[in-house]
Amino acid sequence: MQGVGLLAAGLAHDLNTMLGGILATAELMSARLPPDDELAADLGEIIGQAERAGALIRKLLAFSRQETLHPCRLDLAALLGRMESMLRALLGRHIGLSLPSRRGALVEADPQALERVVMNLVTNARDAIGARPGHIAITLARTAADDLPPEARSFMPSRDYVALSVSDDGPGVPPELRARIFEPYFTTKGEGAGTGLGLPTAYGLVKQSGGFLLLDDAPRRGACFTVYLPALPPEPAREDQGPVARPLILLAEDEELLRTCARRGLEQAGYAVIAVEGGEAAEAAFARHPEVRALVSDVRMPGLDGIALARRLRARRPGLPVLLVSGYADAGAREALEGLDVTFLPKPYRLADLRRSLESLV
Repeated sequence: MQGVGLLAAGLAHDLNTMLGGILATAELMSARLPPDDELAADLGEIIGQAERAGALIRKLLAFSRQETLHPCRLDLAALLGRMESMLRALLGRHIGLSLPSRRGALVEADPQALERVVMNLVTNARDAIGARPGHIAITLARTAADDLPPEARSFMPSRDYVALSVSDDGPGVPPELRARIFEPYFTTKGEGAGTGLGLPTAYGLVKQSGGFLLLDDAPRRGACFTVYLPALPPEPAREDQGPVARPLILLAEDEELLRTCARRGLEQAGYAVIAVEGGEAAEAAFARHPEVRALVSDVRMPGLDGIALARRLRARRPGLPVLLVSGYADAGAREALEGLDVTFLPKPYRLADLRRSLESLV
């Protein structure tokens, strides 16, 4: 896996940048078509294939411990709401899905990482149900230390958690297999039907997020996997600030197609955008436009890279919101990112992910 990880690292940045351009272009085209248009379905397939290719690269990087996570304050109920249409499409018509309606399930986690955890758990539940009609329930609950499962109290710190559970009405996990379900490459599916990486990847991402992933051992039909993440206090109420001017975003991206698509996606979301090719041009634009509200930059660019650019602009204006994107951040870049107060978004990204990342900054 170390050799595979090194190979993935060498390809990740360029490949994810190309996938990002494909993904963003297909999204912009799809947004101009009615849902029942045949081309919309074709573009949806292009989007899906690009996302699967990006997920494969991220999975390889995760196993080689070369993936960068950037946690932020996150409402799990809102995240699940954004994923609903994607999850229902994943399950098909023969499997029902119920989602929680509550809000305020706040944790500190990487949104993209948690989306992958949920997708892997739901996919695992779907495969357990098979072709017969079934149902998957996703629930959220705030769990106090005293309410943790008895077997978990010996290794989980005593504190409040947000518990995200994915349960199905499939055959369940036989007792003799429970000890192996999180092993990489272990699968009960037939040849060619599974890689054995879904649950181990979810487990690794949850652990990297400071949480725990447990299988419910209660004697019942079906399986229930629960993610426990440390709970955050509710957000304080915000006063109405009235109408706000269009925020001006400085976008630095050396890949022309992705720069154009990102600019158009942000402008459609109501932002004003200055899009430039590299770090030097971004630094010059920042000097000319003191009204810039935030920087969005690729990490790896010729000349002045995104990390050095962020440091230079912050030297001029401390506290400038910064969103850095990259198809791959090597060990040096990951170490530098940990020392910066920035938001990180991995490529390839959906334009909606780009907009959501900016919403928390400006």
